Amino acid sequence: MSTADPGRTESAGTLAGLPSPLDAVGDMRATAKWIIGAAAAVGVALLGGAPLAAVGRIHGFGSAAEAFGGLALGLAGVGWAIWHTADALIPPTTTLATLDTPPLADLRAQIAAEPAAYFGPFGDSAAQVQAACQRFGTAAAQIAVMLAAEPDAGRQAILAQGQADALANAAQASARLRWLLALAHAWRVRDQLRRARLHTFAGAAVAALGAVLFLVATSGKG
Repeated sequence: MSTADPGRTESAGTLAGLPSPLDAVGDMRATAKWIIGAAAAVGVALLGGAPLAAVGRIHGFGSAAEAFGGLALGLAGVGWAIWHTADALIPPTTTLATLDTPPLADLRAQIAAEPAAYFGPFGDSAAQVQAACQRFGTAAAQIAVMLAAEPDAGRQAILAQGQADALANAAQASARLRWLLALAHAWRVRDQLRRARLHTFAGAAVAALGAVLFLVATSGKG
């Protein structure tokens, strides 16, 4: 019984030279922290000296309401940006099923264009790679039983080689699965950061509108 699959055995160093997709997660989260810091600085500016300097130019309930509305709108924009950007700092739970979710549609398109680059020689989907890992692991266990009961030295050598091949294939399939999980996880963080940038832009627009309303209310021309 031989479990070596000619043409389907990867060398042990196939994935060794590939960077882990998780290496990019730290940089993306650092970017998210920078965005939150910038938004917080805008909030400090809105609540800092500007309201105190302009308080003497607020006359009547109407001007006070307008100034309050402008400040509230500006801070709502800042809070909106911080709220959505903070999502990129929350570690998402990622499984192989995550590859089939809508946010990873563009990643699936890339995989479909060149499946061998992602699944290696183990199939055309994550499910096939997982099945290959289980198949080779089971074969290695079966050969171990046969090897223990085989008295012939020549047959032992053949079985030992088959077991080594099966274990190597199982290890490589398992490495492929871990790499795919890391890629899916990094892709989710990337998607969160991209959405956070859009929300930050929208929040900045709202904050700018609030600042304009506050300046109009405190201009003394009402």
